[in-house]
Amino acid sequence: MSYSREEVKAITDKVLNMAKADAVEVRFSGGERSATRYANSTITANLVEHDQEVLITVYYGQKSATTSTHQFDDASLKSAIEQAQELAKRRPDNPELMPLVKPPQEYLAIDGALPQAIAFGPAERARMVKQSVDVCEKKGVLGAGYIPKLHWTDAYANSEGLFAYYRYAEASFILTCRTPDQTGSGWAGTTGLKDVSKIDAAAITEVAADKALRSRKPKALEPGTYTVILEPRPAARFLSLLMFALNARAAEEGRSFMSGKERGSTKLGQKIFGDNITIRSDVGDPILRQTPIGPDGLAAKPITWIEKGVVKNLFYDRFWARKQNKPFTVTGVQQSLVMDGGDATIEQMVKSTRRGLLVSFFWYIRPVDQMILLNTGMTRDGLFLIENGEITAPVQNFRWNMSPLVAFANISAVGTPVPIHTGEAYDGPGTALVPAIRVEDFYMTSVSPAV
Repeated sequence: MSYSREEVKAITDKVLNMAKADAVEVRFSGGERSATRYANSTITANLVEHDQEVLITVYYGQKSATTSTHQFDDASLKSAIEQAQELAKRRPDNPELMPLVKPPQEYLAIDGALPQAIAFGPAERARMVKQSVDVCEKKGVLGAGYIPKLHWTDAYANSEGLFAYYRYAEASFILTCRTPDQTGSGWAGTTGLKDVSKIDAAAITEVAADKALRSRKPKALEPGTYTVILEPRPAARFLSLLMFALNARAAEEGRSFMSGKERGSTKLGQKIFGDNITIRSDVGDPILRQTPIGPDGLAAKPITWIEKGVVKNLFYDRFWARKQNKPFTVTGVQQSLVMDGGDATIEQMVKSTRRGLLVSFFWYIRPVDQMILLNTGMTRDGLFLIENGEITAPVQNFRWNMSPLVAFANISAVGTPVPIHTGEAYDGPGTALVPAIRVEDFYMTSVSPAV
């Protein structure tokens, strides 16, 4: 299911014409979520969901309320609008409400929905499953994989005459292999690709299967600080956690690691990471499907957050920017993320590591202290000891306590960025370009029972 620009605008125009309020905004989202799951050499599920939703926000002065509907007939839209209007009238004033963004907004033209990704269906996914299962059987492991596809449309409209429309399609391939005795496990995957021809199911399965076979009978190590090489997936999770520190309001109110020593000051302009850390929101990147629609319907623009270790920008929403007399940021901190990389491969990082750990996967990450972004989590699906430039043994998994602020200040090597999701899910927003990284003094606190 896809929605043309004309179809979406007709729906948003209908809502704007039906609503009676000082101001109205409409957010449209809809499309197809589908996926193939397989385990034990067999496809276990082919899933498809077609969904559509309109979020309607009405404003009366400084009062507002939002309702939603999944049905677009006149009666359903009228009911949702009336609910929003009644709720808004009963709400207290919100002094932080900002006026609607006015046109014109110059949205970047981004081709986010390639024909091959749009057509990526059960038959194409079944062929990938066959390629993967053949490798699993050859290697003597059990594979469980997930191949999600997303073909989605987002749009924003308001009563000032602004309208923004964006359509994208992407797919992912992720796989966990286990040994028959369930003592070895390996993960591999690639996620968030708008060019589905770049998904090599057989090669990904080879990696996961080899990790599973090599991770049997893990060696016991004492908890402590280790040099770790984080593959792109765990590195992406850490990158996502780091970006929470770039909120300008929290920094200026003294609630953030980015708060300065003087009241109201920040670490903007300070060098807090090494020269090898540059993080950008690269709207229009040719590899990723990057949305051109920023917060409140603003036209998103490329922005550099950290350049060679120096904090170049913090995120100012429109209210806080006006209050502090600062320019607001038209791109969100988790939007269109790219972490610049180097040319080191994981193999080269391993060869130059005297003693450390190679990490495939982080899971169950939870916050501990948000002031310093301290988090805890666990490793799983492939953890290996590196000694004198070689992988010498599998290692039992660890629970870790670490802040990405510390980790990104201790990066000693950076690989080539690849598409990978930054959040826990693989079939939603949050795709970034992230490299593998080598981090010094990473704190493993205790042994974990995970495989």
